[in-house]
Amino acid sequence: MKASSKVDDLAARLAAASTAPLVSPPQVETRAPKAKPQGGTVQVTLRPSRDLLATYVGKAADRSKEEGRTVTAQEIMIEVLAREQA
Repeated sequence: MKASSKVDDLAARLAAASTAPLVSPPQVETRAPKAKPQGGTVQVTLRPSRDLLATYVGKAADRSKEEGRTVTAQEIMIEVLAREQA
């Protein structure tokens, strides 16, 4: 069998490829830390009954129409709680 003239070249390329990484490592982007909300707010989870939630959703829908912006049921709940505290 006749030896190929490009065997040495192929061997060199395979040797070089075996030491090179298959995938380049991803570049990690450094992001600025998220700004903390003003006013010392904290996250809470509420589990109102379906009827109570439906009431707040209805009030939020009415307020959204009046103000021309989205008002959430959570905003209505916070307002009610703040009024009771005052």
